[in-house]
Amino acid sequence: MIHVVLVELKIPENVGFIARVVKNFGFERLYLYNCRVTEESFKTAANAKDVLENALTVEDLFPFLSRFNMIVGTTGISGGDYRFFRKPLLTPEELLEYLEGEVAILFGREDFGLLNEEIERCHLLVKIPTSDAYPVMNVSHAAAVLLYILSKKEVPTTENLAKAEEIEILINKVSELLDLVGFPKQRERRELVTLRRVLGRARLRDYELQTLFGIFGKTLSAIERMKKNINNP
Repeated sequence: MIHVVLVELKIPENVGFIARVVKNFGFERLYLYNCRVTEESFKTAANAKDVLENALTVEDLFPFLSRFNMIVGTTGISGGDYRFFRKPLLTPEELLEYLEGEVAILFGREDFGLLNEEIERCHLLVKIPTSDAYPVMNVSHAAAVLLYILSKKEVPTTENLAKAEEIEILINKVSELLDLVGFPKQRERRELVTLRRVLGRARLRDYELQTLFGIFGKTLSAIERMKKNINNP
């Protein structure tokens, strides 16, 4: 199931327009994180006022996202100093092939979109192909295009899919391992972002994740024992 998450939208009308788009294309779940909602939002929502009225307020973004199987970030930017955070970038049609389970789609702020740390936590990233002359779309227009395409295919509900919080536990274990083996700190963040994207695209089942927990857990324990023996011969 698709869950639409709006992150700190500042223009009330955009919140209403997106509520309208959510209803236009047959979706129901709308979540608002620090969004500005006013009477103007309800005016632009038009006959989708019920979607806006039933939208859930998110108090803390990352703990909220941890419950989903997949986190998808939207972006209109592919370059910049932190461009490695934005790879790989999927088209909406390509994104369709990966969606499974409970999926959160994040739409960011009107002025600069999602923050790097929010982009970093996404399992998949999607960018709508646009003209190089003006590549960044209004957030409500981007939502309309993306949700139209996503409405063409029902997202399969799969039991025993790993959740984002479980993937983060594994990411933390890998981070511990990298620290133990002296992996360069300046490269670690980049490698962990890449790993998170790989795991997200893999759509891991619980038993697969448990296998990886076991592998990394045993490896960490073995390295720690070796280091202890070296330090205490």
